[in-house]
Amino acid sequence: MKDQEQITIQHPEAWELLVSIDDKQVRYALYSPSVENSLITGTVERLDDSLQALEDAVFDTPVLLGDYRRVRIVVHSQHFVLLPADVPHDDCRLLLRQAFPGDDGEPTLCDIPGNGVKIAHMMPQGMTAFLGRTFNYPEVWHHLSPLCRHFRELSHGDDLSRMFLHLTREGMDMAIYRNGDLMCANSYVFANAHDATYFVLNAWRAYGLDQMADELQLLGDNEARAAMTPELRQYVKFVMPAVYPAAAMRLGRNAMQAPLELILLALCE
Repeated sequence: MKDQEQITIQHPEAWELLVSIDDKQVRYALYSPSVENSLITGTVERLDDSLQALEDAVFDTPVLLGDYRRVRIVVHSQHFVLLPADVPHDDCRLLLRQAFPGDDGEPTLCDIPGNGVKIAHMMPQGMTAFLGRTFNYPEVWHHLSPLCRHFRELSHGDDLSRMFLHLTREGMDMAIYRNGDLMCANSYVFANAHDATYFVLNAWRAYGLDQMADELQLLGDNEARAAMTPELRQYVKFVMPAVYPAAAMRLGRNAMQAPLELILLALCE
């Protein structure tokens, strides 16, 4: 990972910028689609979860402010609902506010391509306007969208049910597919591997997965995977690593240092 102050992008109109925003960090990936091994990644810490801290983190990182060919932004939000793709936008916003009545943020809509659903999620007040005036026509995605798109590809084409887990040091994202159809997608924050296992097994039972026939696939943080896998194998026969997209390595040798959701977006042209 290069020092942000030392990165200079020649001809930014030939590059794409991917940005992941959560309460603690702004992480980014830059690459040129026409140049193999061009991937550059970086992380900028936020002082706090306020909009001002986000603005400071972005404006203090000049490489984020280029006139890039394409900008895609992933926003991490724990306040979201999954809805059928044909639900009217106004109804989606109303249902989201009813689900999280204490959140005074901005309701935002995001598709999950190929899954027949969309996500209504909250973003902090003012974030949409900030992103729109700072970046070059940015596309804004909820962090579950590229993950679910990838998981569907891994699950498509047979009659198995599968649970997929994307693990980080702070939490995990979950998606369940039956016959290639998305049954559930959720995001969790947990204190330890035992708590994570509880969430997994509760969802496994709730959606009627077969502990002797169906699959539980994991990817993400190595420590979290190592801690959870032995415990999960006490209850589920088929616990295995999920396939990391091989095409990601053409972006750059450091692809696995970037947030997975950004790499998956880069592969979805």
